[in-house]
Amino acid sequence: MCVTFCPRASRLALLFLAGLNPVTNPADAQTSGPDPGKPPPVRIAPSDAPRQTPAQEKYGLPRNPIVGQPEDVDLSKPLTLERAIRIGLQRQNSIAISRTQSDAASARLVQARAAYFPTIQPSYRYNYNLQPGGLFFVGGQLIAGSTVNENINTNIVASMLLLDSGQREARVGLSRRNLFATEYGLGNERQNVILSVTEAYYSLLRTRALLRVQEQTVARARTNLESIQAQVSVGNAAQADTLQAEADLANAEVNLLQAQVDYDVAQAQLKNAMGVVSYEPIRLASEDVPPPPTDPDASSLEEYVSLAFNNRLDLKQQQERINALGYNVRLARINAGLNIAANLQQGFQMDPNTGETRVFGLSVSYPLFDAGNARAAIHESRANLEAERRTLDQLQQTVRFNVEQAYRTREQARRRYAASLKAVQAAQLNYDAALERQKQGVVNILDVINAQLQLVNAQVSNVQATYDYYIADARLQRAVGLNDPEYRPRVPGANPPKVTLDSGRPVSFFSMLSRDTMDRSMLHSNLSLSSRRSGLLSGREDLLPVAERKP
Repeated sequence: MCVTFCPRASRLALLFLAGLNPVTNPADAQTSGPDPGKPPPVRIAPSDAPRQTPAQEKYGLPRNPIVGQPEDVDLSKPLTLERAIRIGLQRQNSIAISRTQSDAASARLVQARAAYFPTIQPSYRYNYNLQPGGLFFVGGQLIAGSTVNENINTNIVASMLLLDSGQREARVGLSRRNLFATEYGLGNERQNVILSVTEAYYSLLRTRALLRVQEQTVARARTNLESIQAQVSVGNAAQADTLQAEADLANAEVNLLQAQVDYDVAQAQLKNAMGVVSYEPIRLASEDVPPPPTDPDASSLEEYVSLAFNNRLDLKQQQERINALGYNVRLARINAGLNIAANLQQGFQMDPNTGETRVFGLSVSYPLFDAGNARAAIHESRANLEAERRTLDQLQQTVRFNVEQAYRTREQARRRYAASLKAVQAAQLNYDAALERQKQGVVNILDVINAQLQLVNAQVSNVQATYDYYIADARLQRAVGLNDPEYRPRVPGANPPKVTLDSGRPVSFFSMLSRDTMDRSMLHSNLSLSSRRSGLLSGREDLLPVAERKP
């Protein structure tokens, strides 16, 4: 059977296959824009998501302290704010760096406390010594002689420091306070990451809302063009009137493209804030944020400042640094005064002679003349201590400024939202009326475009005010130290964050976890303390540094 190839049939087959897999018109894709509730239609190869940096492939992912269960990093699932925060807490390298600093401080405390305990060291030593022994005549022949010595020494020695004029106590206190500082620093870095993720998440929601505004603007501009074209077709308007409408549509499409780029960049910023390396687009939860409350905050600025001074972990971290430098002053004073040291060694020797050994040593020294070195060390440590005290004062002023800035920005955004809501309603009515009058030939296209521009500005102002409020609310929550109720620094006597103002009213934030969640997370954090770490952190509280003494 002979089959003849038919070009026409092949073209029909190709058209049929193309109908099974239609291709979207690029012009339509540019003007319609992505669905704001879904990620942009970006095709990603399976090998592109998820990815790791070369450092992650070589050394692994960050080992951050996790409160609760690990969070799935799959970006194809709807991403809520709470889930984004948990991903950031377990993937951000800044938290892992703070964790290593805490681990290093814990190791230094172990080294300092080792001075309270004896050291036991067994040893074995073998020496073989061969040396020339001169010349000898044996049987009438001259032979070179040699001497061989073998020594074997086997013993076990236990040594212990009995007294060192208080230096080991000061070193232990210094190490403990530095450990407390790193623990507070770890909690403070967690709060920084939470704020960074929250800001990036709300910024992404903002760009999504602005993208919707630009899509509506393109749709209105296209409606305006169609309306003026209809007027031209019936002779109620000149052909030149369509030029302004076409230019307005082109400008709206350009703004839509820019809004799409802003949306993609905001996604990249949120991924970076979470510490996620992936080209996979983020799938946001479809729910929009509720409108900000219009009633002003009944709490005063001073109440929030007082709450921040009570809760801020960076202030507590700086105070622990001051306490640690107080021990440095003590060490400098000890080295500049009379030093008495005593130690004891007890051992048992097996080779070459068997028996017990004991050594007791006592030394007394005083730097009678050292060209002012010891006194200069005291002045240096005091100067460093004073610098840290001034740093605390500076930090408290910065905290007060951050609280005031976030408080006033939030209250201003609250009022802006209420005003912009009225502006949107008025601008929408004005645009609808202008469009209807233009259809009737009463007004020209410029009046409609001006009304549309006023509506777009009002909608953009409404979106900006909404998310400015939420971002300022998150910043205020961070400024008072309440944006991370799940983590509690592992410091003896560390109190949970205060959640009530001086007036007795509970603090209320839109992004704050419920009180039941806070209570459960606090209990989990307390139960997760290991006995080893608790033993390291507990110690002699009577060893107060110079900075903590009462004048």
